[in-house]
Amino acid sequence: MTDTTWPGVVGITDDRYAMLARLAGQWLAELQPEPIPIGEDSGYENKAIYIVANRRGNACYCGKTAPTRALSRGAAATRLSQHVNRSTSKREEWAEYWVIPLRDSTPDHVVSALERTVAARLGIPLVHRKRMPLQRT
Repeated sequence: MTDTTWPGVVGITDDRYAMLARLAGQWLAELQPEPIPIGEDSGYENKAIYIVANRRGNACYCGKTAPTRALSRGAAATRLSQHVNRSTSKREEWAEYWVIPLRDSTPDHVVSALERTVAARLGIPLVHRKRMPLQRT
């Protein structure tokens, strides 16, 4: 395994997906080497890493799922619908996504570490997700 990192936003290919999926090691549930159009279901995974590609096929977002309740569809599809329903720019830019499904037994800290690693390999910054209290003056 190499420590390849692509600078900036890069296209997602079958080979890149396979390399990123292999990073999950024993926690990988199965390979899903096909992009899924935004709005379509990803399957029935609970824990996963997902990579969003824009209309040019370039990676533009990396996220994780680890729901605390059972879902009627894949967790990645559910999470993505939350994103696009809250953001016009994401609805306009995001075209498809790739899923790295993880075993349900994957510890949450492993899911988080894998998300950071995949994002770093793609050169996608993770935003600071801690909500800061609104300061009123």
